[in-house]
Amino acid sequence: AYVLFQAMATGHTTYSTMHADSPQSLIHRLESKPMNVPRIMIQSLDFICFHSVVRIKNKRVRRVTRIIEIIDIDPLTKEIITNEVFSWDPVTDTFRYSGRSYILEKIRSELGISKDEITKELNRRIKLVNWLIGKDQISFRECVQMIEEYRERPDELLGRIEKND
Repeated sequence: AYVLFQAMATGHTTYSTMHADSPQSLIHRLESKPMNVPRIMIQSLDFICFHSVVRIKNKRVRRVTRIIEIIDIDPLTKEIITNEVFSWDPVTDTFRYSGRSYILEKIRSELGISKDEITKELNRRIKLVNWLIGKDQISFRECVQMIEEYRERPDELLGRIEKND
């Protein structure tokens, strides 16, 4: 775990999994033996996705239940400051957006685009993902090809998707 956080601190993209039911329990596990990750390094973590196995219409399925950003460490209390960006609504099987994402604001600022522009781009990507989900049998390779095509020619791909709907 320590090496993973060193990589994050030097700008490398990392992914990992671990069992925890809250940001606090995750941080406690990271700081405890055998991981012993210092709290100052934990702020290199951008966000946490919580997954659960849940029942939807009498079927057991996996769902992301929460996406929480790690914002900072409070300088006085040393507590981790978090922001819950998305939460899953089990009644409607949809996600609720809290209305604020510090990571999206940072990306928007770095790209020099407006809030409307980033919202438009996110909606375009949602359209692509929903279209991919709606395809009956799509292989991993086909999915990757579509994502690559979107990165290279988004307008062309979205035009084809709209024609097929």
